[in-house]
Amino acid sequence: MRIIKAENFSLADTIGCGQTFSWIREGEGYINADVGQVVYVEQHGNKLHYETSDRNIDLRKLFRLDDPLLQIQDEIAKDKIMKESIAFAPGLRLVSDEFFPCLISFLLSIQSNIPRMHGCIHSLRQKYGPVYEFHEKTFYGFPSPAQLSVASAKDLKNLMFGWRSSFIVKTTASILSREVDPQELGKLDYAEAHRRLKALHGVGDKVADCVCLFSLGHLNAFPIDVWIEKVINQHYDIFKASGKTYSKRSLAAREYFGRYAGYAQEYLYNYARSRGGKLVL
Repeated sequence: MRIIKAENFSLADTIGCGQTFSWIREGEGYINADVGQVVYVEQHGNKLHYETSDRNIDLRKLFRLDDPLLQIQDEIAKDKIMKESIAFAPGLRLVSDEFFPCLISFLLSIQSNIPRMHGCIHSLRQKYGPVYEFHEKTFYGFPSPAQLSVASAKDLKNLMFGWRSSFIVKTTASILSREVDPQELGKLDYAEAHRRLKALHGVGDKVADCVCLFSLGHLNAFPIDVWIEKVINQHYDIFKASGKTYSKRSLAAREYFGRYAGYAQEYLYNYARSRGGKLVL
């Protein structure tokens, strides 16, 4: 196995907090087959031990190990709830997932839950994705836009995707035709990338924010779901004067938490979900 140092990092918290669907539990570690090969990673103290089925891979990029985490935590720790959220999972970092798996996964997240999403994504991989052999086991990667383009809305409904099926079919077609180009999105600022993502069928504010944060690296993006809304409404005043629209609430959160608002969002989300949304001051 190859080894790299990973200071101020928890592999389990980073993968298990709900921000990524590309990593799955395997033995003592985790597998990712959505990066054009199979990657296996396990953590021992402040070191990551990993293997790949093909070429080497940049784990520092995938797990954002070069982000100045202590500085980030210091900047966003503006109140008691945030300090508690950070203390609950101090080694949690944001991920840098591949664009297409991230986009389709969060389209599947609309009015869904994490266990159901994992089931849907597993079915999608098995039906349309590439197949890899690794350590005498078979693993399925996330299909590319070209591989997924053979699926009709009816095919996806048979996988229990429901009304999300048409979103996925039309969005996949838009990516293939380069109506929205992932390479170009990566060069844009947050506001423009968010706007262009919303041109994709079924992509609203929250899905666009998730892709901006977990794939495109816009660390100021602040996705708002039911968990985040509950925490903010209970423990912060920033939504009360901002207005009820998603865009105004997201802006209020970004202005309050600053350039690392995305880290604040994930710490709050992870802490709230772990406690069933019941945070007590």
